[in-house]
Amino acid sequence: MEKLERRDIIKIAGGAVAGTAVGTLFSGAPFLGLQWLVEWTQDQPVPLAGEEKYLKGACVLCPSRCPLSVRMIGNRAVKVEAAGTGCFRIQNAIHLLYHPERIKYPLKRAGKKGGGTFAPVTWEEALKDIAAKTEELRAKGKTSAIAGISNGSFSLSESLLKRFVKAAGSPHFYTENGLAALSTAFNKTRNVAGALHYDLDNADYILSFGARLLEGWGDAAGVTKAFTGWKSRGARYTQIDTLCTRSASLADQWIPVKPGTEAVLAVGIARALIAMGKTSPGAGFARWAQIIINDYTPEKITEITGVSQETVTRIAKEFAGARNPVAVAGRGGQGVSSSTAEFTAVLALNSMVGSLGKQGGVMVARYNDLGEPVLDAAAAEGLKKAKLAAGLDDYIKNGEQFDILFINEANPVYRSPLGGELTEKMKKAGMVVAFMPLLNDTAAYADYVLPTITSLEDGPTAPRFKSMHPADILLSAAKRIKGLAGAFPWKTYADLLPLQAPPTPAAAAGFSFPVELFGEYLPALEKKLADKKHPLALIPFELPQVGDGDGLALPYVLKGLDGTTLTGKKLWVLMNPETADKNGVSEGSRIDIESSRGEIGSVKVHLTRTVAPDTIAIPLGFGHDFYTRYAEGKGVNPKVIMSDEIDPVSGAADWWFTRVKIS
Repeated sequence: MEKLERRDIIKIAGGAVAGTAVGTLFSGAPFLGLQWLVEWTQDQPVPLAGEEKYLKGACVLCPSRCPLSVRMIGNRAVKVEAAGTGCFRIQNAIHLLYHPERIKYPLKRAGKKGGGTFAPVTWEEALKDIAAKTEELRAKGKTSAIAGISNGSFSLSESLLKRFVKAAGSPHFYTENGLAALSTAFNKTRNVAGALHYDLDNADYILSFGARLLEGWGDAAGVTKAFTGWKSRGARYTQIDTLCTRSASLADQWIPVKPGTEAVLAVGIARALIAMGKTSPGAGFARWAQIIINDYTPEKITEITGVSQETVTRIAKEFAGARNPVAVAGRGGQGVSSSTAEFTAVLALNSMVGSLGKQGGVMVARYNDLGEPVLDAAAAEGLKKAKLAAGLDDYIKNGEQFDILFINEANPVYRSPLGGELTEKMKKAGMVVAFMPLLNDTAAYADYVLPTITSLEDGPTAPRFKSMHPADILLSAAKRIKGLAGAFPWKTYADLLPLQAPPTPAAAAGFSFPVELFGEYLPALEKKLADKKHPLALIPFELPQVGDGDGLALPYVLKGLDGTTLTGKKLWVLMNPETADKNGVSEGSRIDIESSRGEIGSVKVHLTRTVAPDTIAIPLGFGHDFYTRYAEGKGVNPKVIMSDEIDPVSGAADWWFTRVKIS
């Protein structure tokens, strides 16, 4: 074939242009082009008229409440910027504000539960009906059939819903899995209330057990700010993880570990600390230490985790030698729950080096102290009878049937591996009430969906529709329920704002070692690892903008996904090339993934060495049945096949590590 030179290409292009010009001159194309130009100018948006100004506010999309600046043209918000610190979540605020599928007014179910068919009603009609149903249960002495579920945000509305449920006479308030579930487990070891606070700003050795600190974990803006200071002051960051994530790649060292064995590695480091003479004043330490010395030998720890004894000892020395070391628990990018055994093993490391309750270590941040509600006789009697579940998943799986359920901006039908069981309970309930700005998988089963304001409407801008703050909804409902008014002395959400001070770290109380838990943990883990029928490990991971599903409702998030995450409606999973070879899989192959709970089908495979052998990594946040036209039907939700084993302390399903096979 004759070689084509660059000047030949220029000649061809020039001839084509000349020919086109002549042809165009004697056709109607110039007039058609003029018509298109005129039409195009009429389609362009007209710049907004009005005064330009900047309003200050706070982002409420996570507990950090980062300051933000909103550019306004007249009364319309046109841009959001972080005022100092901030993260990618701030950009979600304006997209949610103008989302085309915002719920504009209260909705009442107009078809079967789960069908997602609703009709508009007035606020008065909805609140009157909700109050009547609540009063009916209280009058019958069935207060324990009242329940509430929130999103685990530590917000004022979450605190108020907990108070509302308790004042009605029920202890059944639960939060979705995540940092809140971990805090619950922590509080049970110490008999105090509060949220965990890792003082990363002042730590000089950060040992992360699967917590992807640089991928939206916890206080994303605060962690990013702390990270920028670590290098300048010589702090070291060690990431322990099955996947080589962004956090692992930016850490000073990445310690790859076999899936699901982080707790064993933490125990191995604790064993090395004991050999170095480290101890703890925590209750039960001596018995706990004896168990790990007897049951967790160095050889067994290496066999289970894949981490050499030399590496375990080196990490222990680095950790103990730091001035302000801190070990961080909570897997994933946005605080996905892990087992209590893993969580407490990591906290034990902090206790052994004196990092509990000190600057640069682990502290307790107390949020929104509303005090105890005044209880009437019906509530006091109901609280005596009720049987409290350990956590949300335990309540879904083993708890009593609720008759009225309040849901505060949460999506447990989608997020919990027991979502299917929850829908069956919701179908049997007399009333399900959901507070949220968009219709999601859980709201589809509600009897009432009450529209909430977005984060920008909570300050800088006025509400666009007939929506309310969740706290105002609860206060309005409480005023209509006989016997509850005394528990709610506030008229509006604005009256609660002085109680929403930034979280103030308080010294952590004494730590109690869960001795019995560790005596049972290793045999259960070894049994799980020995499952020959399901030889692979399924590990989820989060994309920062998608998170655990909320972000996918925003159209700009879809545009940012690459071709090895979602192609059309097909989801991709990650697999090590060695594992692919053993299973006859190649790049782009379609596979089905099966666990003991069920099967998800037809996902595509992307090969990468960032995933450990014998492991499949699958992104969370996809596979919605109801959640705007942007998210529905795209990909699969792996929660439906993930482990539903209930952690005995947190009450959450330990779904992070699931044994599977492929076909």
